[in-house]
Amino acid sequence: MKIGIFDSGIGGLTVFRQLMKKLPNNDYVYLGDTARLPYGIKSRKTVIEYSIKNTQFLINKGCDLIVIACNTASAFADDTLRKKFNVPIFNVIDSGVSAVKDSGIRNIGIIATPSTIDSKTYSNRLKKVKNIKKIISKQCPIFVPIVEEGLKSKGYIDQIINENLNIFKRNKIDGLILGCTHYPILKGKIKKFLGPNVKIFDSSVEIAKSIKIQLGLTKKNKSLKKEVYLTDGSKYFKTALRSMFNNVNFNVKIIDIR
Repeated sequence: MKIGIFDSGIGGLTVFRQLMKKLPNNDYVYLGDTARLPYGIKSRKTVIEYSIKNTQFLINKGCDLIVIACNTASAFADDTLRKKFNVPIFNVIDSGVSAVKDSGIRNIGIIATPSTIDSKTYSNRLKKVKNIKKIISKQCPIFVPIVEEGLKSKGYIDQIINENLNIFKRNKIDGLILGCTHYPILKGKIKKFLGPNVKIFDSSVEIAKSIKIQLGLTKKNKSLKKEVYLTDGSKYFKTALRSMFNNVNFNVKIIDIR
């Protein structure tokens, strides 16, 4: 099977990495729409338009299954893509909500980009979970450029995390959804700030679990292929790719799908 994954940039690599760990016997095509990132501050109409073009590109590459590795695109475009394309489509929001539902968490926090938070997709779905008593949402758009520019090791990042996440400490949450696939790259620092009693729900981990359950065991292809495409050059992308995949030498191609 050939699995297609798209995101606005580096964030979707967290999903790509988890899928390769849990479902290694598949071909993969990754598309990072770096020419048009970030998606998290754009309108619903624009994100849907981008998502349709991304999905069509992946299907043209022979993908049998599409993973929306972007929370904003998952919130805005999932229904449209399912109606338009005759392939299985998975999104990161459904997987995250399912994980919270099964956890018994009562007070949940959500961090995401402005468009994802404003869509209320997470909060509306979590309100239907019986055990949830409190839902606190926080826009954290600054985390995306931190990841895209490879700044997570800078000393001032701890202060930025403290300022953005202090609301969750004050409200004594016991779980936090990382509602953007860029955020798992900062998971260690987020976990350190919130402490060991707060469970972190990583959408990249949860969607990989969901897809593995759906697909079950897959037969190994004779010659596994991993293709990576970007819509614009990205200085830090290749560095992040090598780091996250233990220096595997991917051939990254720049393409134009506008």
